[in-house]
Amino acid sequence: MTYKTLNIRMLVRFWIAISVAFIVSGCDIINPEEQIPAYIEINDIVINEDNSQVTDAWVYVNDYLVGSYDLPAHFPVLYSGNVTVTVRPGIRVNGIAVTRGFYSFYQEWEAEVNLKEGETTVISPVSQYKTGLDFAWTEDFETIALSFEPHDTATLNLTKTDTVSDATTPKVGVVGIGPDSLFSIQTIQQFDLPNSGDVYLELSFKSDIPFELAWRVENLETGVIRDNRLYQFLPSDEWQHIYIYLSNFISDYDNIINRFQFLFGAYNTEDEVKYIYLDNIKLIHD
Repeated sequence: MTYKTLNIRMLVRFWIAISVAFIVSGCDIINPEEQIPAYIEINDIVINEDNSQVTDAWVYVNDYLVGSYDLPAHFPVLYSGNVTVTVRPGIRVNGIAVTRGFYSFYQEWEAEVNLKEGETTVISPVSQYKTGLDFAWTEDFETIALSFEPHDTATLNLTKTDTVSDATTPKVGVVGIGPDSLFSIQTIQQFDLPNSGDVYLELSFKSDIPFELAWRVENLETGVIRDNRLYQFLPSDEWQHIYIYLSNFISDYDNIINRFQFLFGAYNTEDEVKYIYLDNIKLIHD
């Protein structure tokens, strides 16, 4: 065997060895060892207020958003060890499932959590309103005077009652609307609202018939008054709590010269008395 032939054989063996090593390592690159996730479970987010309707949790691990989850939730995360978990309470903006977001007026919950691969860690977030918010209007029907009056030629007004068995507070507002009758009320107060930042109207309701929310906008310079519908509530035999986002509507107005009143109204087309119940009304902005 010549020296040249020996060198060729050694070179071939060398490249075969390199190729095998590359293929083996390449398998690890193509099919790397999968990380075992840890799991987080959230059954509910407790809000320290009379009424709320938090539907999902926006979850961050070490300030990274890992997802938004319907409650109750059980989900994997590719983290382990001591981490910082932050949860923001999520709502259905305007009561619509596809317009979910975290509620900017609720405090985020944060805790140091020790996550273990393959194991479930249960967390129980608690929240409340942030400090420094402006509650421009609240109506809980617990005081003597009401903040509503009949609108225009309407005669019906809300009254207070303590006989609603499924209410979460001692008293709620109620109106019984007779057959072929109109119900229309407005806030006594006009409100000065900012056209920047977030503005929400929260309220709890249940109702036998559809009813509407509108507002009356008065231009203080010209005296021109405009009424606009904002939202329609559908009948519900269970209490609902809704968060109505107003900022998009307010941005159309100069807040220096415009003032806002809120109206609720309904028309009963049925041949029997129908009832609307309201509670925990809050007009909130930054």
